[in-house]
Amino acid sequence: MRWLLVAVWIGWVWDSGHTTPSGWDLAYIGPGAGFAFLGSFLALVWALLLSLGTLLTWPVRVALKSRRRRKWLRRAQVRKVIILGLDGLDPRLAERWMDEGKLPNLARLRAEGAFRRLRTTCPALSPVAWSTFATGVSPAKHRIFDFLDRNLRTYLLELSSSRVYRPRRYLKLGHFQIPLERPQLEQRRKSIPFWRILGEHGVDCTVLRVPLTFPPEPFAGRLLAGMCTPDLRGTQGSFSFFTTRALDSTAEGGNFYRLTRRGDLLEGWLEGPENPLRRDRRPLRVRFFLRACGDQQVELHIQGRRYRLDKGQYSPWIRVAFRAAPGVAAWGICRFLLKQVEPETEL
Repeated sequence: MRWLLVAVWIGWVWDSGHTTPSGWDLAYIGPGAGFAFLGSFLALVWALLLSLGTLLTWPVRVALKSRRRRKWLRRAQVRKVIILGLDGLDPRLAERWMDEGKLPNLARLRAEGAFRRLRTTCPALSPVAWSTFATGVSPAKHRIFDFLDRNLRTYLLELSSSRVYRPRRYLKLGHFQIPLERPQLEQRRKSIPFWRILGEHGVDCTVLRVPLTFPPEPFAGRLLAGMCTPDLRGTQGSFSFFTTRALDSTAEGGNFYRLTRRGDLLEGWLEGPENPLRRDRRPLRVRFFLRACGDQQVELHIQGRRYRLDKGQYSPWIRVAFRAAPGVAAWGICRFLLKQVEPETEL
């Protein structure tokens, strides 16, 4: 609509100096414009009718689905099935320790439920085996052969299970940009997981922390993604180490940050995701303060809340908001571990 108004305005300005001797403006509209207008109008009407039909038939569809589900539940032979999967557990060791009485809970599950050995995949790696567990097909079909894969364009390493694409269209305003579309998430594991098939047949499933389930696929149930789910910074769980000492060391899997003294307080910045509204994608940050309460305890001040941190103990899960603009924020959770207060503070 915006481009149509611009085109009409340009046409009016151009035509203002080209009039007929009689004072009348002449114009010709070809049949293509009429077809385009009619097509757009019919598409809009059809979309409105579909939306209205979906809304009106929603109670009927819910009632039919509920009736069909009750019918399936009446025919079910069991009320609930729980599958417990332990990553990297050797079945021979598990069997031996159960027989020796060292794993009484697993031994009870084996006696009251079902216990079978499963052949692993080739290659025998966690992402490969869990993908086969979920889909029931070989690695050649679900296309997961390792944690990492190489980008065919750059040959750089990337996750084999999922891929996150930034928006391609932005409205650029100086140092800022406004995304005109949402980021795209790609689930790179092929084939259909069994819980989606069960959901189509009225069997609800709750899937907790099964590896390689990010991004979650829509299905009739609940899912909490597990291994290979990226954090807010797009990494596989990188730590942040804050200290008052000189930053002369490097670490693998995380970043070092300097704590700055402000009177009797120590100031630090918790780094979060990139700012999607800035063209330089400067990371969003949350400021916090530490106040020493002796040599074994500090008080943490973050986003208007206070927490007492004891040396060697984790804080509770703390919810933080990385704000990019009014009404635009990325929410996350984190925990703090106080390692040392004196002579240098380490967090």
